[in-house]
Amino acid sequence: MSEALHICIDSNEASSRRDIVNYMMWNGFEVDVRKLDVCDYVVSDRVGVERKDVSDFIGSMKDGRLFNQARDMAQIYERPVVILEGQLSRAFKRSAMKPASVYGALSSLALDYGVNIIPTDSPESTAVLLHRLAYREQAKEERTIQLRSVNRSLPLHDQQVYLLSGLPQIGTTLAQELLTHYETPYRVIEEFANAEVRVSKSGKTKRLLGPLADVKGVGPVIVENAQRLLHESYAALCGAEKPD
Repeated sequence: MSEALHICIDSNEASSRRDIVNYMMWNGFEVDVRKLDVCDYVVSDRVGVERKDVSDFIGSMKDGRLFNQARDMAQIYERPVVILEGQLSRAFKRSAMKPASVYGALSSLALDYGVNIIPTDSPESTAVLLHRLAYREQAKEERTIQLRSVNRSLPLHDQQVYLLSGLPQIGTTLAQELLTHYETPYRVIEEFANAEVRVSKSGKTKRLLGPLADVKGVGPVIVENAQRLLHESYAALCGAEKPD
């Protein structure tokens, strides 16, 4: 997979952790900073990541935020992850919290909420871990980022943008551009379903033919991914994913 990796970062997290944002940009990521209702980072449709340094982790235990966040993550993401950054032993010395209580909370996250807990020792290690999570999900598993915490009371035009942004590699900006061109989500999806991608005789290059080629940001790869999503049989895909 030659396309750039993507990561979505909560705007508050991005403001406080410019080092992680810079790491992603320096390593060729397409970084989307926005307000996230749940999690600090999203690396695929099924993986949302909450980063907590050890002091914040203990603080969130005391004020009750921890398990509310875990519940929300587990409801929205199939594979929720908590990155626990720093040395717990040092946090124990600065806090009156008993180690047994902290390890009890970690156990509850894993067993009651299905949250994967991954420790890191520094912000640099956290950035590398996020990089590898995104690589595994997007390059290895061919999954894309999809944010699924929409408020159903949104105006209809925002729901249209949300609908189209669920297509592979189509974010909010491109969804708006497509709606400007074609007016309705139905026409956009119809264009993707019928678009033609022509491969050169050498097989090395691809060219998009038809009206979609005039939309800035739409190329052969995006069209092919969307067509696979729209044309593949749900029953056949489910059957293919079942273990022998």
